Amino acid sequence: MPAKYKYKGIKGSKYVNGELEAINRDEAAFLIKEQGIIITDLTLTAGQERVDELIDKNKKKKSRSTLDKKKVPFDQLIIFTKQLETMVRSGLPIIKTLDMLIDQTKDPVLRDITMAIMKKVEGGSQLSDAFTDYPLVFNNIYVNLLRAGEASGRIDLFLKKLVISMQKTEKIRSSIRSALIYPSVLFVVAVAVIALMMVYVVPVFQDMFKGAPGGLPAVTQIVVDISEFIRDPMRGGLFAVLLIISAVGFSYATKRSFKLRRFFHYKFLKVKLFGELIRKSSLAKIAMVLGHLSSAGVPVMEALDIAQTSIGNIAVQEALDDVKKGVYSGEPMSELFMAQPDIFDATFSGMVAVGESTGNMEEMFESIASYYEDQMDDTIQQLTALLEPVMIVFMGATIGFILVAMYTPMFQMGQAL
Repeated sequence: MPAKYKYKGIKGSKYVNGELEAINRDEAAFLIKEQGIIITDLTLTAGQERVDELIDKNKKKKSRSTLDKKKVPFDQLIIFTKQLETMVRSGLPIIKTLDMLIDQTKDPVLRDITMAIMKKVEGGSQLSDAFTDYPLVFNNIYVNLLRAGEASGRIDLFLKKLVISMQKTEKIRSSIRSALIYPSVLFVVAVAVIALMMVYVVPVFQDMFKGAPGGLPAVTQIVVDISEFIRDPMRGGLFAVLLIISAVGFSYATKRSFKLRRFFHYKFLKVKLFGELIRKSSLAKIAMVLGHLSSAGVPVMEALDIAQTSIGNIAVQEALDDVKKGVYSGEPMSELFMAQPDIFDATFSGMVAVGESTGNMEEMFESIASYYEDQMDDTIQQLTALLEPVMIVFMGATIGFILVAMYTPMFQMGQAL
């Protein structure tokens, strides 16, 4: 006996729905598409699908299991979402859009995922449900905004919100990277120059002053001793190996131990400028996520839960967890933010309170996100202005000390003559 299916879809510019009989989901999807209908939902209402269809589903699940564990570069995901938004806004059918994206997507993993999504949509799945199968690529924010677009019939609007959100997230990441890259390069160069001087330059001077009357000056002897220590495989080599093992072990321990990771996350927030940078970037991201999700009609508790998963710092996560508990008990969100002054400062809490009193939380969260993005840029400028001279002074002072130490015996010999 054929199974019965209920479907919803789009034909031309109209929404249509109906029922039909088919031996399995593939046949039902084929019959509907023969009528020129783009399927948005296909549900089994009576009967049972053919066994071979169930086997095919298991095969698809197995083939997908390798994809849903892979990640995609964030910049490629932004490009993909921009293209998806542009095509949907121009009125292209979703199947045609996905088919074109397969040809235009450069990343092989994202291309394979898009092919799998298109097959699911062709089989009657909703677009948001197809995206849900790949959480490492499309997170909760992505899927919820897409689902809100489907429910409202304005997928293009919510895809545009997604693009803006992803671009702001990438801006936060790139700003933090740019603040740290130049000082890091200076530090690496300084260490490399010092290591070359200790290994190749200092031994030359050591041979020159070997047997000098009265021995070497104290400062020169210190540099020579350090050079000999570094060049000795049993001392410097062993020390370097132990240093690398300690760094790897510490990294492994922090990944494995939640308590250790939590301890450092809390301590790092108290470091001047660095802690401020993390806190302000987290507040900007929280406001951005809550603003987009509130506009999508996502319940407050679920929106807070999604915002919590988007933050990497445990201290901020736990502060949001306390806010969630209070909201569940019926307390105003602004008062709950005020109760966490170490994370949510008076500006954040005050602006949320204004949003609650006016009833326009979406617009207020957007204002909060913009405010903290500007604050974060100011903090980055301060951090860069502080780190650059510190690293230059460190490099100059260290190299200068080595050179002075090496030339001191020559000055003493000149004075003796």
